[in-house]
Amino acid sequence: MYAVAKLQDRFDSYEIMVSSWMERHGYQLLRIAMGIVFIWFALLKPLGLSPAEALVAKATAWIPVPGFLYILTAWEITIGVCFLFKRLNRWGVVLLLMHMPGTLLPLITLPNETFVRFPFALTLEGQYIIKNLVLIAAGIVLGGKIQHRMRSATRTAPDAFHSLLHHGRPGTARSGELLAREGELMNKVFFIRSGGGIVRVGEREVGRIGPDQFIGEMSFFTRRTAAATVEVTEATRYVAWDREELRSLLAARQALEHALLKTMTLDLVSKIQNGNVPTSTRVLKVVND
Repeated sequence: MYAVAKLQDRFDSYEIMVSSWMERHGYQLLRIAMGIVFIWFALLKPLGLSPAEALVAKATAWIPVPGFLYILTAWEITIGVCFLFKRLNRWGVVLLLMHMPGTLLPLITLPNETFVRFPFALTLEGQYIIKNLVLIAAGIVLGGKIQHRMRSATRTAPDAFHSLLHHGRPGTARSGELLAREGELMNKVFFIRSGGGIVRVGEREVGRIGPDQFIGEMSFFTRRTAAATVEVTEATRYVAWDREELRSLLAARQALEHALLKTMTLDLVSKIQNGNVPTSTRVLKVVND
């Protein structure tokens, strides 16, 4: 039993090392692999070297566009290039998801070419098509890692903050709607993505709120009521987290907590520089305490 326990401990140690390496490099390797596969397979088609060329020709024969095979080749090469360059990933995912339904179409339109015995036994061409399910799943994984465009002070937000945004709920607010009310406890934290509004203490306007800024962050951390009223002045889109759900999420994933704190700090500096008095005053009081 002692030997088994020692072996298990060693296995666990190696498992952590390998998993850590995979976590650090897996995303980049997946991007590069997707880029290579799409460019490589695409170039084979017009050269007459692709085993799927005949199937593609039959499946697209009904499309009244001359040289459609070359258009398809250019599309797939573009997908590959977009995956090779991180900044273009979002377009790669969009083009991939637009392209994939068409690649699965022969399973329906050409059953004799794709099945030995419908609906389970696939021909080699059918297996070639079914493997696209893996590419679709890989595209979804890459799409989940896309870094969203940030403006102002939060443009240097940590990568983990982009993941935190995916845990929030998108919403919209119309002009005149209040996202925070002075003296009331907030049950949500907002992150403005577009639009904005004004910040008031009493009847006095003390600042403005805009894209990529938080509302209710200090109320969340201090568990106190809102120090100001925030009124939307134009159509606004935001991501919102329920206060208690956010607490549970941050408690379970420390990396997300660090990312949120750093991003809020960047936003806070911007608010102080823009003269958002109630926010900066409240923070200084908390720090001094």
